[in-house]
Amino acid sequence: MAAIEREPPSSIEGSSPNRPQIFHRMSDNAIDESSDADSDFVKLQKTISKERREARESPQARLQRAFPFTFHPNIRPLSKSDYESCIALENAAYPDPEHRATPEKFLYRLSTCPELSLGVFCTVVPDKAKNWTIETSDAAKPVETHRPNGAKSVLVAHIVSTRCAGDTITDKDMDYPKDWRTRRGRSADVGHQESGRTVAMHSLAVIPKLHGCGIGQMIAKAYLQQMKDAEMADRVALICQDYLVSYYERLGFRCLGKSPAQFGGGGWHDMVIDLASYEVKVVKTPS
Repeated sequence: MAAIEREPPSSIEGSSPNRPQIFHRMSDNAIDESSDADSDFVKLQKTISKERREARESPQARLQRAFPFTFHPNIRPLSKSDYESCIALENAAYPDPEHRATPEKFLYRLSTCPELSLGVFCTVVPDKAKNWTIETSDAAKPVETHRPNGAKSVLVAHIVSTRCAGDTITDKDMDYPKDWRTRRGRSADVGHQESGRTVAMHSLAVIPKLHGCGIGQMIAKAYLQQMKDAEMADRVALICQDYLVSYYERLGFRCLGKSPAQFGGGGWHDMVIDLASYEVKVVKTPS
């Protein structure tokens, strides 16, 4: 410090031809190295922050936050006994009442062609659930009669479908015969068409609390794989609002443009996936 303090001002300001160059060169290098270090540090911090944010926003992380217990999904066909759970799920998943299937339609579809429907259930043990509840909890059935822990099978997602004769869904396909209970197998010009080679997917619904957890993609891929493996149809068709077109395109559906169907006020788009060309992929269950 003393030597620096005794250094004449002129030696720093440039009276010596060598010293100023050395001084400026050292200063520039110091600034560049510091700048690089700061830049690398900022990049590192941003990377760490991004990874943490992505981890928090991943389907697995959302699933862990949604359940106070380990989620073990059980995927199985639906039946008439799931009728009340399906209604509760539909009401929760579709804010617009005009876009929901009526209770009678559910009963008709689950009675006429239950093999075309699929549900994702989770087992809830009251003592471990910590007062956890969702819209379908009240309609849930016991896993086993008189099971000591009182476990229930709670519906969290479903797909409900019928068959239709055309390649896309029409208003007649969305309807059902009002006398279906007494028709005793006689065909009708509306609703399920037993000889049809197109599966009309009427409802793909997921409990709102589980949106973004990958449940919708899981059940959709499992369903498409099941339809393809069973050779039950040539294609699967659905109608959706414009904001969902990209979602179904990511699942492999093609958008054929606006649908003439006026169910629920219209504004639908026709989506179709050909099962022959559908690439079956391993379905990963969220955990």
